[in-house]
Amino acid sequence: MKTQVLKIQLNNDANSLSTYVLIGNDKHEFTFSRKFNTIANKQLQVINHDKSFGDIFKYNHHIINEVINIVRKFFQGENPTLPQYVGDFGTPEDALKLQKPFYKLP
Repeated sequence: MKTQVLKIQLNNDANSLSTYVLIGNDKHEFTFSRKFNTIANKQLQVINHDKSFGDIFKYNHHIINEVINIVRKFFQGENPTLPQYVGDFGTPEDALKLQKPFYKLP
């Protein structure tokens, strides 16, 4: 099923936002938040998502990556063009077929 990010809007907190995603004909709302960590004198932005986002897309990592990239841009003040296609939602069986084999190192 085609999946796209429809809309992103800030919540009351500047470090939290709602993201609306369409999977086929089903609309979902997910909450993303950010926090900042400092490592080696560099400030890093860490993006977190709610549990339901991870549960729904656990077999669709390509979509997780695309959505988080769009969310990151939004948090950084960019205005990504929406709606934006982020990939095809696959079943667990579809995802397993796409996995690369794991080879144990000697």
